[in-house]
Amino acid sequence: MQLGGSARASYTSGGGGTSRVPRSAVVLRLRAQLREYFPAALAAFEDLDGPDALELLGKAPDPARAARLTRAKVAAVLKHAGRYKIAERTDAILAALRSPQLGQPPALTAAYAATVRSLTAVITTLNEQVASLQGQVEAHLGQHPDAEIYRSQPGLGAVTGARVLGEFRDDPHRYVSGKARKNYAAPPRSPGPPASARSSPPGTCATTGSSTR
Repeated sequence: MQLGGSARASYTSGGGGTSRVPRSAVVLRLRAQLREYFPAALAAFEDLDGPDALELLGKAPDPARAARLTRAKVAAVLKHAGRYKIAERTDAILAALRSPQLGQPPALTAAYAATVRSLTAVITTLNEQVASLQGQVEAHLGQHPDAEIYRSQPGLGAVTGARVLGEFRDDPHRYVSGKARKNYAAPPRSPGPPASARSSPPGTCATTGSSTR
């Protein structure tokens, strides 16, 4: 049974593949922006791509608005995101956001805040689309006759299993042996030093053989 084009596209984009690159790049850009004008936010939020961090940064993307966040508002966002220890996390976030920090001029802060709000919206959309693609991967992999074999391998879930299946393909006669499959999966070895360099005694030049002392 061959995976269809939609399934193959799903696991390569949503199943831990190429989609992670732009999302991680956007998160890194968000981190860099916050470091420039709002470093307290980096101390307040462990995961900048988490739903609670994205929602709070979207509502309060600058130090002034973040300092005005109420305890009830932060707790509600944490609860909606499925976090544990709501009271402790709320206290920690508010303490970090209200801590003293060096600020930027108002005009510069406003520009950074607009960029951060835009980045949080982009990451939120990416999270939603990745979750949707992962659902497609799981649905298509479940239809494959070898799905349980891949899922039974240590460390392979539905998404990673689909990616491995896509890399190896599902033709049972493609590999003549388990060793052939292993060789296909193994990364290429880096070339070693030339024989002359390996055989030259210490203190001599590998090319001429003359002493370098």
